[in-house]
Amino acid sequence: MKKLLLSVALLGFSTISMAADLSESCKTFFDKIDGLVKTIPEDAATKQQTDMIKQSLESNKQQISALPADKQEEACKLGIDSLKQLEASIPKK
Repeated sequence: MKKLLLSVALLGFSTISMAADLSESCKTFFDKIDGLVKTIPEDAATKQQTDMIKQSLESNKQQISALPADKQEEACKLGIDSLKQLEASIPKK
């Protein structure tokens, strides 16, 4: 459940997207978020939320790919910083 909350929070921080011409920061950012989404258990209790997260992520990727490279870089660096802060705030098992 913590991973689900982290994923939802990350998507909230990333009002952004993906295509072939993404900046390196955006590629890194979305690779990390994609990895987090894959760790969400696929069960009946989380399926609807997981599907919404995946749809939102794809929409955000499309939006970012439409931005100029400097804006992509800026947005994704903020996303990476937010991800680091969130990861630091979640207690390790």
